Amino acid sequence: MKIKSKKKKIILCCCISLILLLLLAAVYIFQFTGLGYRMSVPYRSSFEKVADNIYVNKNYSGNIKEAIQLTEEALERDRAFFGELQCTDTTIIIFCDDDKLLSKLDGDHDTKTSYTKKNYISVSDEYLNIDIIAHELTHAELHTRLNVKALKSIPTWFDEGLATQNDYREQYGLKAWIEQTYNGKNTVPLEDMDTGSEFYADPLEDRRFRYLNAKHEVSVWMDTHQQKGLLELLDKLNKGKDFDSVYSR
Repeated sequence: MKIKSKKKKIILCCCISLILLLLLAAVYIFQFTGLGYRMSVPYRSSFEKVADNIYVNKNYSGNIKEAIQLTEEALERDRAFFGELQCTDTTIIIFCDDDKLLSKLDGDHDTKTSYTKKNYISVSDEYLNIDIIAHELTHAELHTRLNVKALKSIPTWFDEGLATQNDYREQYGLKAWIEQTYNGKNTVPLEDMDTGSEFYADPLEDRRFRYLNAKHEVSVWMDTHQQKGLLELLDKLNKGKDFDSVYSR
């Protein structure tokens, strides 16, 4: 009987320890990682919902109506690009002008996607414009349309190159590409922009140059393949096709 009692105590202690570890892991994820913190925004008292899937921090000093209007305009831009949007119900947009909260969100104009295929966009007042929002929503739509395996297979230059198709800022336009690449004589090889560590590497000027190259590459591809070709490419990727085998000029 004593042996059985000891076994029960050991099992109970193990269960309690496991529960505590899981609780600690949850606290760490939702409090100390950017994605986890964004996932918890709808439940935090430091944020409030101002429209469907749109949140701002408490005491937000920006123009909330403008933020909502810009989001609606960006959605229309992306809807025209894709034909229809699948990300609207699975994407949360967070507008924030609090530096402390922005550090917890871990980004002031970017998109993070969870393994459950939900997207969380964070935008600070500095980047509150239609181009930034449309850019991030394009990421969200692409990430929504691709399954987890397919999403992992696409190179970063394609992800960013597609997002910049709906980002009309002059710094990424054709004129800038012609001037900075000497009309294509000085470009970045695609294989040097495959991974996030390659694409987002500092300094800032080099990173912007990679964005410029990625946009032009995908722009040329889109001119040839159009919306229909893009949707077919995404479908093939979801069926397990290799990116390099389905992407061609």
